[in-house]
Amino acid sequence: MVPEPLIEVVSPAPSVAALHRLWLAVSRAGGAVAFLPDSPEREILAAAQDAVDEVAAGRLHLLAITEGDDLVGTVFLRPGPGPRVAHRAEVIRLMVDPSRQGRGWGSALLTAAVAHARALGLEQLLLSARGGTPLPAFYTARGWTAAGVWRGALHLGPDDRRDEHWFQLVL
Repeated sequence: MVPEPLIEVVSPAPSVAALHRLWLAVSRAGGAVAFLPDSPEREILAAAQDAVDEVAAGRLHLLAITEGDDLVGTVFLRPGPGPRVAHRAEVIRLMVDPSRQGRGWGSALLTAAVAHARALGLEQLLLSARGGTPLPAFYTARGWTAAGVWRGALHLGPDDRRDEHWFQLVL
């Protein structure tokens, strides 16, 4: 039996190296987290640096699972950027280390993100998922409402265009 993960809000931010290692592992395994499996490592490192800077500046909230010094799972909340959308946030970069998947930690991170959003007083969450993966079904099974599909929005390769599925959760 796998123990429940300890999920905590990380503030001000994890190390760039820890986030880079996780993001690289998830990307190389084909995870839908903004990069393709063969994306240059320097691009993932730059994105990790940007994310850590955004967390440190308070523009992103990071919830994480750690084992010792290892960052093994994350999810980010990006609050609405202005007064007309301050009541909502976008859920982005739900990642679990590929060697630790299948333990329910993705669901636990998503549940923690919803709880954190409620604690922040938010009223809605939004997220998107890459088509052609199990992700749309994953979110639907957890009570998220499909809000639309942007056909062919993601260009993954010369012959690989994917839909982007948008979901909403009213809190």
